[in-house]
Amino acid sequence: MNFKRFLWLALLVCLDVVADDWQAVTGQEVLRETFSDTVMKGSLPGEKQAVARYRADGTASLTAWGGTFERQWKVENDEQICVLADQTWICSTVERSASDPSRYRATRADTGESVEFMMTGPEVAVFEEKATNEGSAAQPTAEELAAKLANPTSPVMTIGNNIDFVAFDGDLPGASGQSSFRYVFQTSFPFKLSNGGTVFFRPGIPVMFNEPVPVGPNQWDDVGADLADTGFDLSYGKTTESGLLWGAGVVGTIPTATDDRLGKDLWGLGPELLLGKMGKWGVVGGLISHQWDVAGSGDGDIDLTTVNYFYAFSLGGGWQLAAGPTATYDHTRPNGDRWTIPAGIGIAKTVIITGRPWKFQLQYWKYVKAPDGFAADHQVRLSISPVVSAPWNESK
Repeated sequence: MNFKRFLWLALLVCLDVVADDWQAVTGQEVLRETFSDTVMKGSLPGEKQAVARYRADGTASLTAWGGTFERQWKVENDEQICVLADQTWICSTVERSASDPSRYRATRADTGESVEFMMTGPEVAVFEEKATNEGSAAQPTAEELAAKLANPTSPVMTIGNNIDFVAFDGDLPGASGQSSFRYVFQTSFPFKLSNGGTVFFRPGIPVMFNEPVPVGPNQWDDVGADLADTGFDLSYGKTTESGLLWGAGVVGTIPTATDDRLGKDLWGLGPELLLGKMGKWGVVGGLISHQWDVAGSGDGDIDLTTVNYFYAFSLGGGWQLAAGPTATYDHTRPNGDRWTIPAGIGIAKTVIITGRPWKFQLQYWKYVKAPDGFAADHQVRLSISPVVSAPWNESK
C-alpha cells in the first residue's frame, strides 16, 4: 500500500468514527427520565442567561429578560422531546456522544437546526445556541415575548422610544395648517417582588420639535427643540392566575419644560388605578389617573383626569393588532371644551435581532373630541423598544 492510499484510508476511518460518535437517544422512559426535573440554561446578550425548568409532571417554566413563561413538555413517538411554547410544539430528536456521555445534541424536526448541550445531573448547559423568533427549549419565542410586552404588569424592562407626528385643527385662523414632531423617551424600570407582583417606575420625557404656539391673529411660532414637562408614575401591579391585571400607584408631573409655553411650571401628583384582562388571545384594559398641582410657581392649575385605554390582540408570529391612546378631561377648561378623546388603531411586531427582542409599533390616533379653539386632529406614533435586562431582578 502506497503512502497516499494509506492517508486516504486513515481519513475515511476518522470520518466514520466522527459520524458514529453521536448515538440516538430513544424510548419513552429513557427520554422522560433524561429530561425530568432538569434545569436548562441558555445564553442571552450581555452575558445573561435564560433558565428553563422542566419538571417530571410535564410542566415547565422559562425565565428570561425578567419574565417567566409557562410551558409544557412531552415525549413524542418514543424518539422526540417536544416543548409547547405559546400553543406551538417544538419537537427535537436527541443524540448522545459516545466519547463523552455527558454531551448531547438536539436537532429540531421543523428546521433541522442542531444545538449541543452538556448534562451533568439536573444541570443542563446549552452551547452556542442562536436565539431566533421561533424560540427553543432554553429560549422564549417572539410570540411569548410579544404577550409579555403587551402586559403593563410584566417585569420585562424596555427602553421606549416614541416618535410622534401631530396634525392640528381648530377655530383659530391658521390652526388647520399646523403640525409638529415630538419624541418621548418612555422607559420602564420594574422591580420584582417575592409575591409575584412588580413595582414600576415609568418616566416619560418629551422633546418638542417645531411645536406650534399661537402668538397673534393668524400668527404662529414654532417652539423647539425643547423639553416639555416630564410625566411619571410609580405603581404596583400584578397579573393573577385567572388573567386579571390590576395595579395602583401615583402619577405625577415634573416642571422640566425649557420654554414656558410648553409647561405650566407646576408640580402635579395624584392616584392611578389599572384594570385589565389577559388571555391567549391578547390583552385589554385601562389605566385611569387624576392629578392636582401640589407645588410650583406657575399661575395656572393642574386638575386633570387621564384615561389610557389599551388593547393588543395576537395575530401569531409576534404580530399584534395593538394601540394605547390616552384621553383627558381637563377640569380647568370651560364646559364643553374639557374632553380630548382619540380613537386609536395600530399594528405591533416583536422580533429577535442578534439575540435581543425588539418591539416595533405603528399607531394612528384620530381625535374624535377636542377643544374647539386649537387642538390635535390626528396623530401617528412610531415606537421602537428594545428589551434589556434589569440586573436588580436577576436573582429573584
